[in-house]
Amino acid sequence: MMYAVFIGIGTLVLINGFVFLAPQFGKKTRAADLQAKARKALFFNGKFHNQHEVPVMLPRSYGKLLRAARKDRQGRKPLEVLPSVQPRFSEEGRSPISVIWLGHSSVLIRMSGATLLTDPVFARRASPVSFIGPKPFSYSEPIVPEDLPYPDIILISHDHFDHLDHRTLIQYYSEVPLFLVPLGVKAHLEHWGIPSERIREFDWWQEEALPNGLTCTATPAQHFSGRRKQDNSTLWCSWVIQSPAGKVFFSGDSGYSDHFKQIGTRYGNFDLALLECGAYSEYWPHIHMLPEESVQAAVDLGAKQALPIHWGKFNLAFHSWTEPAERFIQKAHDCQVPVCTPQIGQELRLSPSETSATTLWWR
Repeated sequence: MMYAVFIGIGTLVLINGFVFLAPQFGKKTRAADLQAKARKALFFNGKFHNQHEVPVMLPRSYGKLLRAARKDRQGRKPLEVLPSVQPRFSEEGRSPISVIWLGHSSVLIRMSGATLLTDPVFARRASPVSFIGPKPFSYSEPIVPEDLPYPDIILISHDHFDHLDHRTLIQYYSEVPLFLVPLGVKAHLEHWGIPSERIREFDWWQEEALPNGLTCTATPAQHFSGRRKQDNSTLWCSWVIQSPAGKVFFSGDSGYSDHFKQIGTRYGNFDLALLECGAYSEYWPHIHMLPEESVQAAVDLGAKQALPIHWGKFNLAFHSWTEPAERFIQKAHDCQVPVCTPQIGQELRLSPSETSATTLWWR
C-alpha cells in the first residue's frame, strides 16, 4: 500500500512538473499587464470574458459526455485516404484574392502582394504531446509546410492546441516576419524564441495598417482559452483582412452570437467568409457553432461567399466527419448563400471572371 501511495504521488509530481515546465504549454502574461492593454475586450477578475456570459459546457453534461465518448465511433473518421491536391498559387492571371484551405482552420490567403496563413497546425496530433491526441485524417496529397508558399504574416485566433501549435511554429515558421495575435498570446511565442519585435498583439476592434494597403483587424468571437487549463488567460478573436483587392473574414473558433452582426455592420459585404463548421455538440452549444448557425453568421456578415472550415482534418466531436459540410450546404441553399467547398490544397480565386471552387469531394 505504501509503495502504491508513493508511486501515485510521484506520478502526480512528474505530470505536474511536465505541464508547468514543458515549453509547448507556453507562458502566461501577468494579469496586470493584460488589464492595462484590454480596452474593448472584457478582462476582469484576472481573465477574459465573452460579450455574453455563456458556459463552456452545459450544466450536468460531463456524465453524458463520457457516455457519448464510449458509444459507437463509426463515421467519426473516414475509412479511406481522402482526395486532395498539391497546394500552389497560380501565377498567370493572378486573381485579386486567392485562398487555399489546408484543413481544419489553416488557410493560406494571398492578397495585395502578401501571403497570410491562419492558425497553422501541421503536427502529428492536435495535442501538446506526440503520443496521444487526435491524429489528422489521411489525404492523397499530404500537406507538407516545406511545399507551401512561405507566409509574410501569420494570424492566430486563440491559443488552443488545434490552432496554436508549438512544434509547427518552431519547426517551420519561426522566421516569419510578422505574427498577429490576440492579447496574451504574445508571451507564448516569445517563450518559444520568436523575437518580440515580430509579434503584434491585438485587443478586439484593434486594427493595424500594413504595406500595400493591407489592414488586419482583430474582431470579437465567443469562445474560451487556456493551454494548461481552461483559465481564459488569453484572448480569442476573429479577423477581418482588408485591402484594395477586397475583404476576407476568418472566424477562428466561435459560438453564434450577435457579434457577427456587429462585425457585419462595421465591415460588411465580405468577398469571402471563412467560417468555423465542425467540432460542435449539444453539450457545448455556446462555444462552437452548429453548421446552420455558421450559415446565419455568413448572412449577418453580408458575405458574398462562404467557405466552411474547422472540419475535415481532426475527429474532435461526436458527429460524423462529413456531417458539418452536408448540413452547411443544405442551410446555405435554403438561405441562398453561395458556398465554396474546394478540396484541401485546391486554390480558390476570388474575381469576377473566376467561378467558385465547389465540389462534393468528401462523398
